[in-house]
Amino acid sequence: MGINITCAEIQSNVGFVYVVLPVIMNNTNNPDCEQSWHLQDGRLIADPSDPQRLIDPVISVSSDRLVTSRCVNLNYQIICDSADGSHFSHEIMFRVRNETAATPISDVLNEASPQHSDQLWWLLAVFIIIALAFFCFLLRKRILRTLMKVRSDDPHAVQESEQLKAPEIKV
Repeated sequence: MGINITCAEIQSNVGFVYVVLPVIMNNTNNPDCEQSWHLQDGRLIADPSDPQRLIDPVISVSSDRLVTSRCVNLNYQIICDSADGSHFSHEIMFRVRNETAATPISDVLNEASPQHSDQLWWLLAVFIIIALAFFCFLLRKRILRTLMKVRSDDPHAVQESEQLKAPEIKV
């Protein structure tokens, strides 16, 4: 099962709160269940049975939620084996999108990347292309005016075109 959320949806004043659905928790009120939280790359970062042993970015863990200091993609896993031989396992993949500036560290691996950053790069590229096109248009106009003045029979035009050139600096 996958849950797609934004960082803003899970952000609280204590950090980013990932909540396990009550439906799953109700089906697993079995003491033989093992729960674990993993980063996207599979590294174990928290186990609710050992809430004192937490790995960055985890702040706290309980049986139904995990709180982190950064907005990251996570996997929650629960495996239940009961004495009667029944087996239950479930995995939830939390996939987050950072649409806010809520996460102060954006270059950390496995962190949600800003969705708007691609749009900003495209807008910047379009702006630069338009600016270059406008500059070329103005430059073309100036060159054409200079050429027309040079080609004219007016002797003053040649002098004016010479004045348009940058002055030479003699050393």
